[in-house]
Amino acid sequence: MSPWVRMSSFFRQAAFPACCVCLLSVAGAIRGQEGEAELPSVEPLSCTHAPDGRVTVRGAVMGTVFTVRAYPGSGMDAEDAERICGEALACAVHWEKVMSAMDAESGLARLNAAEYGISVPVSPELERVLLLSLNYARLTNGAFDPTLGPCIRLWKKSRRLGVLPSDEERECALRACGWEKLSVRKGMAVKAVSGMRLDLGGMGKGFAVDRMAEMLKTRGICSFFIDSTSDVLAGAPPPGEPGWRLRVDTGRGQGEVLLLSHAAVSTSGSARQMVKIGGKAYSHVLDSRSGLGVTEGRQVSVRASSAALADALGTAGCVMREEEFRSLAAGLPGVSVPAFFQSPPCSAGETQKQDGLRKEGGMGSMKGMTKQLRF
Repeated sequence: MSPWVRMSSFFRQAAFPACCVCLLSVAGAIRGQEGEAELPSVEPLSCTHAPDGRVTVRGAVMGTVFTVRAYPGSGMDAEDAERICGEALACAVHWEKVMSAMDAESGLARLNAAEYGISVPVSPELERVLLLSLNYARLTNGAFDPTLGPCIRLWKKSRRLGVLPSDEERECALRACGWEKLSVRKGMAVKAVSGMRLDLGGMGKGFAVDRMAEMLKTRGICSFFIDSTSDVLAGAPPPGEPGWRLRVDTGRGQGEVLLLSHAAVSTSGSARQMVKIGGKAYSHVLDSRSGLGVTEGRQVSVRASSAALADALGTAGCVMREEEFRSLAAGLPGVSVPAFFQSPPCSAGETQKQDGLRKEGGMGSMKGMTKQLRF
């Protein structure tokens, strides 16, 4: 049996060029509610075949590393499974382009650039994501908010300069935010206030993972495990096993082993990217009420039926009061909170190292790197 593998080690680029040639130009079609969309080319970091038939393919997406582990479906061999895993990575790249606020050609970027009060056409794909994000914002009473783009932009500047924004700057940014000020219906979106910018980073990876899972199942692969470092989603268990084993850090060096089957887990760790300004530590996770990073080093792991829901709830869990968050989670079918604990801030060196792992301008955030897998 393989040893425990730390998630951070997945960022090492393994050299398996010979077995990856067939994945260098993956192309196909995404078929679903949105119709057809051409898949982009993907260059995987590695692909391996285990003696039990499991195929593992890794690729760089959304500023992090996505890993797809899968067992061949009925009537297919390992090469078929490898090709389909590559298509799943290409699916994630496709959705990254849909949801990216940094890509000037994306629908989200065009919506951000549009004047307020004007109905802007959005694609069925983008509309799907926006409607889901608004549902999650409503569910968490704004603790998760896809309209925090102005505050995120201002806070990135503050982190870079090491100076808090002025009250006037912060209030101006907050006025441009607010999920209830965004209307999405019938293929159109309207921003009700000037300066509003959308940012889907709080649930984007989870949403992409869900779409990858849909593709795998459509292609005939049922037993799989998708990992985007802070968000994981399990399909059917491995052959002969009760589930996919995932160890989640519960604080103070303790951990809990979860058996996952048709479920997702997201870990958000606000202590992983803390910065000290004026002698006070702030997180990269923003409090939608203040427009500043939360000042509490916290780590939250959420289990849910979908990766997008787990991702959004993990983000909200870093902002909400623990009692309020646990009460919310307890009222949601299929949702549980395996971990919720205070975590001391990383050292400056560790924070800089993690920041360096993120692709500039990407969606990804190192929300939590304490999960471990065992296969």
